[in-house]
Amino acid sequence: MSKVFICAAIPDEQAIKEDSAVAVATAIEAGDERRARAKFHWQFLEQFPAAQDCAYKFIVCEDKPGIPRPALDSWDAEYMQENRWDEESASFVPVETGIRSDERHF
Repeated sequence: MSKVFICAAIPDEQAIKEDSAVAVATAIEAGDERRARAKFHWQFLEQFPAAQDCAYKFIVCEDKPGIPRPALDSWDAEYMQENRWDEESASFVPVETGIRSDERHF
């Protein structure tokens, strides 16, 4: 049975500076994390062939209820601007903007 995994590719500072690389994320279906990681690496390099010349950190975690998730099989750079990897919870969490919801101006 397939599970959904959130996968992110985060470029290092040099790739951002020299190649204008950006972090991207997607959600994929796979049988387990090992297969999800392999599938993600393959799909990432197929979609972004120039990325093989840059250093990226790859993060793969199983989707859990209540955490934000990018769309299945779609590359999303905005997701990585709105969310960050949290080592403690081993999942993605929304980026804190420093503005409370009751302080927002529309």
